[in-house]
Amino acid sequence: MRNSPLAATLVRTACALVIGLSVLMTASDGSSHEPDADEIALGSLIDAELAFARMGAERGIREAFLANFADNGVVFEPAPVRLRETWSARPPPADPHAQKLEWKPAQAGVARSHDFGYTTGPYTLTSTAQPAAPRRGVFFSVWRKDGSGRWKVLADFGISTPNAVDFAALGEAPRPHFSGPAHVERERRALLDRERDKANPEGFTPNAYGLLLATNARLHRNQYSPVVSRGAVSADMARRMSHVTWTPIDAIVAPSADMAVTYGRYRETDHAAAMHDGYYAHLWLRDAGGRWHLAYDIAVPAG
Repeated sequence: MRNSPLAATLVRTACALVIGLSVLMTASDGSSHEPDADEIALGSLIDAELAFARMGAERGIREAFLANFADNGVVFEPAPVRLRETWSARPPPADPHAQKLEWKPAQAGVARSHDFGYTTGPYTLTSTAQPAAPRRGVFFSVWRKDGSGRWKVLADFGISTPNAVDFAALGEAPRPHFSGPAHVERERRALLDRERDKANPEGFTPNAYGLLLATNARLHRNQYSPVVSRGAVSADMARRMSHVTWTPIDAIVAPSADMAVTYGRYRETDHAAAMHDGYYAHLWLRDAGGRWHLAYDIAVPAG
């Protein structure tokens, strides 16, 4: 997940500004107001992420991740594995605090059903063996409430970055706008078909890729700060590749069918015809007209 099988998988972030949290406390004119259902759900998700981070600091990374992941929750190492199953089979570290992982959410969003959402922000991983050489990056997590109403992580993916990322400069977090009827399984199949795109065996060209993007789409790639906006992401991908194919492993759609995550394997062909393989996670958001748009594109190379 975080670039090396364990360390890169375990990394989250030091300080962050939670963009949009002001809505939880003030109305647009600065006066206080009672939070509505959307704000309450967003606040509970952010509280879950903050509690996860506190547990990591107090009890160590392994225990915190095992406690906060859903039974079928996946982590990318870089291939997706079920965290609880995989990590439980590994021996615990001799010193649970040999690595210090610090993070806070910088952006978050929830589905209209209030039981599905995402968080993202910068992370810092410090090793007691090399305290002067911290690793930095950006995490991205998708959450869903379990049967008891507790938020659990469904998917956790991270990239490394050269420096700490200032999320305040990235603008407001993307959010869905769809409020129509929810046909979850139909939309799940539609997203899988869209990513497979059997009509175009060579995959998506930069132009076709650009048509999938949300206006405020974000691109997360190793060793780069996140790229923001449809125009900037399209230009960056046009520079990187001539076409890309996706082989989805799964798609999980919110009960309100306005937010979804897909993940799987990609193959990107650059302008010199060289192929690059790896793993991706996509967060899709639905607009008021019911159209799905790619809001977050996160990917890491296979090796």
